[in-house]
Amino acid sequence: MKRQFFIRNFLLVTLPVILVIVLLGWIAIYIINTSTQKSITDINTQTVSRIRESTELIFSEADAQSLNYSITPHVMLQLESLLENGYSDKEHMDISYMIKTFVDSNVNSKTYIHSLYIYLNNTHSNFFASFVGLANASNFRDTVWLQQAQSMPSEYKQWLELRNISSYAMTSYSTDVLSIYKRLYASDKTKPIGVLVLNIQLEYLNAFYSDYLSYPEQTILLINSSGEILSMAGHSGLFSVHDHVDTAGLDNLYYIAREDNSAYGVTYLSLVPRASLYQQSQDILRLVIAAIVAALLLGGTISFLVTRRNTKDISAILQLVEAAEKGKELPELKPSAGVYGYITQSIVRGFLEKSALDRQLVEKKYRLEAMHFSFLQSQLNPHFLFNTLKNIFWKTVKLTGQPNEASRMIDLLTSVLYYTLVNPDRYVVLEDEIENTEKYLKIQQMRFDHAFHVIWNVNVDTHEIKCIKFLLQPLVENSISHGFKQVDSGEIEIKITEDQHMVHFSVTDNGMGFPETRLAQIREWLLQEDSPTEGIGLYNLNKRLVLTYGEHSALKISSIPGHETRIEFFIPINEQFF
Repeated sequence: MKRQFFIRNFLLVTLPVILVIVLLGWIAIYIINTSTQKSITDINTQTVSRIRESTELIFSEADAQSLNYSITPHVMLQLESLLENGYSDKEHMDISYMIKTFVDSNVNSKTYIHSLYIYLNNTHSNFFASFVGLANASNFRDTVWLQQAQSMPSEYKQWLELRNISSYAMTSYSTDVLSIYKRLYASDKTKPIGVLVLNIQLEYLNAFYSDYLSYPEQTILLINSSGEILSMAGHSGLFSVHDHVDTAGLDNLYYIAREDNSAYGVTYLSLVPRASLYQQSQDILRLVIAAIVAALLLGGTISFLVTRRNTKDISAILQLVEAAEKGKELPELKPSAGVYGYITQSIVRGFLEKSALDRQLVEKKYRLEAMHFSFLQSQLNPHFLFNTLKNIFWKTVKLTGQPNEASRMIDLLTSVLYYTLVNPDRYVVLEDEIENTEKYLKIQQMRFDHAFHVIWNVNVDTHEIKCIKFLLQPLVENSISHGFKQVDSGEIEIKITEDQHMVHFSVTDNGMGFPETRLAQIREWLLQEDSPTEGIGLYNLNKRLVLTYGEHSALKISSIPGHETRIEFFIPINEQFF
C-alpha cells in the first residue's frame, strides 16, 4: 500500500515538472542551434573573403617587383650584362651594388618577404639574390628553384611552391617559405627572358591567418590545385603543411567556406567543426539534466512525506475496521490535522459503530428465525445505510481527488450489504453467490494487506444452478478468522464441481487446523438444537442446509493440525428443491 501511494504521489509531483523542463530545454537547444549555425556560416564566409583579399595583397608584391624590372629597359639591360659577365670590371661591380641596394630596400620594407631572386637567361646560370647580390651554385645553397623554373612549361606565367631554403653555403640556417614564381618579359619579346621568385615567410603567413580565427576548433587553409596545404592556422592536430586535403570528404565533419584564385591555382578554406554547433547545446543539456535530477530528488522527498502522512491515517482507519470486525471497543485515535484525520474521526468511526450494532441484530435474527432473512428486511430500513455509505464513498473520493483503497473498500462493502439486505429472494443464482463471496474476500484481503490468496476451481454452469444465499461466505470467514491466526501467508481453495446430479462445495485452507479433540467438539456443536456461544456462522449454515436440502447436505469437516482444514457439503441440482 505504501509503495502504491508513493509511486502515485511521485508521478503526480515530478512528471509535469520534468515534462516542462524537457520541453523548455528542447526549445532552447533548437533556437540556439539554429542561430549558431547561421552565425558560423556567416562568419566563415566573411573570414574566407578577408583572408583572400589580404593574401592576394601579399601576392601582388610579386607583380610589383616584376614591373620594377620589366618596364625599365635600362635596368633590365644592366642586369642582363651583370649576370652574363659577372664582376668583370669596376663598372659591373657598381651596377651590382646599385641593383642590390634597390632590391634590398624593397625586401627590407616588407616584413613578410624573406628574399627575392631574379634570374635572366645567361650562359653561366647566374642570378641575383637579395642580401647576397650576384650568386650561382658555387656561392649560394638555394638553387633548386632555378631548376624548377627552367623545367616548368613556358605557358606557366606564375605559380606557387612551398619550399625550405638555406640562404648561405657556410650556415645551417633554413626556413620554410612560400615561393611565388613570376615570369619576366622584355618589352620587345613575347617569350619569357627569365623569372622572378619572391619568397614569403611561411611563419608570417601562418601567424597572419591566425588573426582571423573566430572559433577554438577553427582551421584556415591555403591549398594548391592538387590539394597540398601551403599554409594553415588553427587546430594543428588535424592537418599539417604539405598534407593533401580531400575537401569532398570534409563536408560531414565541418562547416566549410571556400574561395578560389585561378590565377595562382590556389583555394582558401575556412573549416569549423560541426561539433562546435553543439557546444552550447551540451551546456544546456547538462543544465536540463541537473534540473531533472533536482526535480526527482525534490519530488521524491515531497512524495515520501505525503505518503507517510496519508498511510498513517489510512492505517488508523484499518485499525478501526479491524476492531469493529472483532467486536472490540473502538480505539481512541489522534488523527493528524488533515483530510484522513477528518474521515477517521467524523465518518468511519460512526459507520463502524452502527455496523457493529447491525451485526448484532443480524445474529439475533439468525437465532430467532432459523436463518430466514425476511425478518431482517422487515425490521431495517437499508436505504439509510446505503445512502450513508455512498456519502462516505464520495467524500473519500472528493477528499483524495480520485478513487483510493478506502473508497474501494466502502464500495465493496456496499455491494455485500446490498446483497445481504435488499435482495428479498431466498434463492439466488450460484453466479451471484460467487460474485458476492469474491467481493467479501477482496475486503478481507485489503484488511489483512493481502496476507492470503484465494484459488477458485469452478467446473459447473453457474448461470443455471440456484442455491440458498450465503453458502460460501461463512466458510471463508471461518478460514480467515480461525485458520490464519498463526500463519503469515495463507491460501484458500474454493472448489465447486458436479458429482452425480449433485453440486459439491468444498473450502480448504492451509491454516493451523484443529486437533482431534477440538474437531470433535465442533461436530458436536453442529448437532445441537440451540445455538452455541462459538461457531455461530458454521452452526447457522449447517442448520439452513439441513432444513433446505435434507440431512445428506450437512457440513462435513476434516482437519490435519498444522496443515489444512476442509469443510464440504452437497446440494442437489434438481429444481424440485426450489
